[in-house]
Amino acid sequence: MLLKNVKCINILLKITQRFRDLHTQRNKEFFQTALANGYQPLQHVKEGVLDQPLDHFNRQNINTFRQRFLVNEEYWQRPEGPVFLFVGGEGPILRNVFFAGHHVDMAKEHGALLLAVEHRFYGDSINPDGLETENLAYLSSQQALVLAFPHFLPLSVCVCV
Repeated sequence: MLLKNVKCINILLKITQRFRDLHTQRNKEFFQTALANGYQPLQHVKEGVLDQPLDHFNRQNINTFRQRFLVNEEYWQRPEGPVFLFVGGEGPILRNVFFAGHHVDMAKEHGALLLAVEHRFYGDSINPDGLETENLAYLSSQQALVLAFPHFLPLSVCVCV
């Protein structure tokens, strides 16, 4: 039984690696062709910052930090097109998040605005006090997921995970 499970895991690992290799090759071919045809992938990407509350759940705490975001309007069918929100992981948000991937394919298909928000306490979105121990309480999934949606309303938002 254990040997059978190990074989299954090895097969799944090979499939995963093959998928990654194919995805990488597809992206490489896309960019080589696109760049050869004069496509400038960064021309549609804009960068900005929002002043965000450090603590979304305590209105008496008025401390804020600047949260970086990127917007790509290349595929957006205004004003009805949806908004696909990409929440950054544990690192800086990079402009290449809009070059390729499932979320980009879906944006093309649905005429969506792509919005990427840098995760708090990463990249340029670090609070003014830096990473002091007492401030790490604000580095939580609850705080991170309470985004400044009023800044983007009345748009409909689809969170891509």
